[in-house]
Amino acid sequence: MRSGKDEASGLADKLKKQFAIRSREFDISANWVKDEKLISAHADLAGKPVGKALDLCCGTGQIGRALKQNGWDVRGLDICRDMLLASARYFPGLEGVAEMLPFKSGSFHLVACRQTFQFLNINKVLSEVARILAPQGVFILSLTVPFSDIDKNWLYEIHRLKQPLLLKFYTTQDLIRELEGTGFLIKESRTLTVRESINRWMNYAPELDLKIREKVISMIKHAPAAYKKIHRVEVVNGEVFEDWNWAILKTTLHKK
Repeated sequence: MRSGKDEASGLADKLKKQFAIRSREFDISANWVKDEKLISAHADLAGKPVGKALDLCCGTGQIGRALKQNGWDVRGLDICRDMLLASARYFPGLEGVAEMLPFKSGSFHLVACRQTFQFLNINKVLSEVARILAPQGVFILSLTVPFSDIDKNWLYEIHRLKQPLLLKFYTTQDLIRELEGTGFLIKESRTLTVRESINRWMNYAPELDLKIREKVISMIKHAPAAYKKIHRVEVVNGEVFEDWNWAILKTTLHKK
């Protein structure tokens, strides 16, 4: 029987392998990665630079890059060395896991984490974020989530099929409960949509078997009518498109 530590290590190894494979083409694998509206929303919520910022699970560094351009002193952390090689073009970073951050307590005035919470032990991560935040520090969390209960169940099945390493599927309300339950106060929340090509999303997921990639496309193409309406699903020259809903939450700690 494997211990929880062994299971966590096994998941980390699988994530490293998956994103190492995808790292070279990650920036073009989906529109959200470099979407200007989405990136600008993070930079805007961060506010005026007051010190150090951490791009947590930074990937290729798109969020950290925008923060640096606004005047923040940015550092990055990611589990995947290959991703860090990409983000190093913009700011220095360390290889590590979000559940055990290699930084001193109170050392960051801003922490931002985009599209990663579905892979993480949330209680440990939020505890670590709270530890490294300076007094009045800001934590920005963003994730693609269902629009409502209308699309929630079908979207969950799609994400579970597409991402076998998924630990948990979140709604906006789930994220708020997790944050508030661990001492964070929601200061501002935003939602926006990003239009995605599902065919492209699958083309840049080489870790998946071809049959699974085809099934994901089919599930969206032939989704229930209510899902297709809220996601504005359409097929153009055989290519399937839909809207993804993003929740972006700006938080601070109740006490520090």
